[in-house]
Amino acid sequence: MGIERFPGNFRVGVLNQRVDGVMAEDGKLVEPKVSLLCLLSGRQKFQLGAQEFAMDATQSPTALLFQTDAALPVRFLENRGNPLIKTAVSMSPDWMQVIGVGRMPSLISGAGPLAYRAWKPGSALVALARELVENEAKITRMALGLDLFNGALDDLRRRADDHAVLMQHAKHYISQNLHRQISSKDVAAACGVGLRTFQRLFSQYEGVGLGTYLRAERTNAGRDAIERLGLSISEAAYRVGYSSPENFATAIKKAFGVAPSHFRQRDERIGE
Repeated sequence: MGIERFPGNFRVGVLNQRVDGVMAEDGKLVEPKVSLLCLLSGRQKFQLGAQEFAMDATQSPTALLFQTDAALPVRFLENRGNPLIKTAVSMSPDWMQVIGVGRMPSLISGAGPLAYRAWKPGSALVALARELVENEAKITRMALGLDLFNGALDDLRRRADDHAVLMQHAKHYISQNLHRQISSKDVAAACGVGLRTFQRLFSQYEGVGLGTYLRAERTNAGRDAIERLGLSISEAAYRVGYSSPENFATAIKKAFGVAPSHFRQRDERIGE
């Protein structure tokens, strides 16, 4: 990969050639940085620290944005493409403060010194990456590199906004349909997204699995039905979508450590 270096440790790299195998030696340390990789054609697999990344652009371009806060070893596992077309824009983490982004907590995620986000870039971002590949003038590549990085942030922000609306719709659907014995598959279908994709998105944006959230909503609503509305255990069970009072009692016991009757007794004690 040809890399252009600019003041402030800003770097822009372009690769456009046939590749069939690993191109770099293992054991190199990657210094703390923010890096945007856009793979337009081919496949690439590498390990950064303990995290393995597999980028496949054989069907459509793919992108990866990551930030490291410590030096991490990199191990290259695969580089293949005829041609392999890739752009890389990298900078020191200090740049994030300059442009007012910080560690980008709402755009990338991860534990420890590595945070990242992989996604399928929009058409505008892909067009910018292709323009960067085609232009060889150094000053033009610097300008396009900055445009590409800012375009990636905009792309992710739009997706975050769209996903926030999607999560609100999902939670509203759940709250309005607990009585129907809905499943995770029902929630995903109501949102117009495939189950596996929606489960991944829900976990990423809500910090809890979809099934876990659905069970918690049911048990919390069931407890509230007994405690606040004064329903019987059977009435509460069917109100929140359980097929039998026995299944409801098991779920309440698992969630709160007590039988449903505990909340009815508590309600009666409060009313004395």
